[in-house]
Amino acid sequence: MCDECGCNERTIRVEEPVLKANDDAAIKNKSFLSEKGILCANILGSPGSGKTSLIEGLAGHIPPAAIAVIQGDLESEVDKLRLEGQGITCYQINTHSGCHLNAIMVANAIGDMILSGKKYLFIENVGNLVCPAGIALGQHVDLVVSSTCEGSDKPRKYPLIFMDADAIIISKTDLTDAVGFIEEDYLADLRKINGRAGIFRVSCKDADSFRQVANLLEHEWDHLTGAVH
Repeated sequence: MCDECGCNERTIRVEEPVLKANDDAAIKNKSFLSEKGILCANILGSPGSGKTSLIEGLAGHIPPAAIAVIQGDLESEVDKLRLEGQGITCYQINTHSGCHLNAIMVANAIGDMILSGKKYLFIENVGNLVCPAGIALGQHVDLVVSSTCEGSDKPRKYPLIFMDADAIIISKTDLTDAVGFIEEDYLADLRKINGRAGIFRVSCKDADSFRQVANLLEHEWDHLTGAVH
């Protein structure tokens, strides 16, 4: 070992305390939102998969005034401004170099937001198929957006993010033939790692294609508020 590169330093394990702090914050977030009757959905997917477009599509079937969004990106407010243009309340978190949101960031955002009258809080996580997987934020459901343009092999190559998803939204279905997306192969790989997730197909060319996802969220909200009340 040498004194130049730092390999002589003692390794301090911080993973477990950090994860515990995150999980504790996530439990508090979920409890707070449940008590308020607000369903929280964590929206995951790669950059450009259609996460923001999903929220826009849902706003065609859910009143925008009932939706709040925590928007996660490394930089900029591009998607926040885009959603605010539809009358959706948004809160921006820029992680700069961070590859995912965490529960403490979400707790701070919730503390700054006015959530009165909201039924849904959508957390649009940083675009990434690896780092956000398995990170508790306080969500009730996990939605993974996976576009046809990304190829048919994503569940096989990035299984962790699909493993715990409650719903898989296959986006940009209007491009299926153009990009050579083979849904049969995609679903076969997906079912090997997650046999319970609902499968939804959406396209920005078809506003009605988002209706079933909205119905799922409405069902989850009914279940949540029934349990609370």
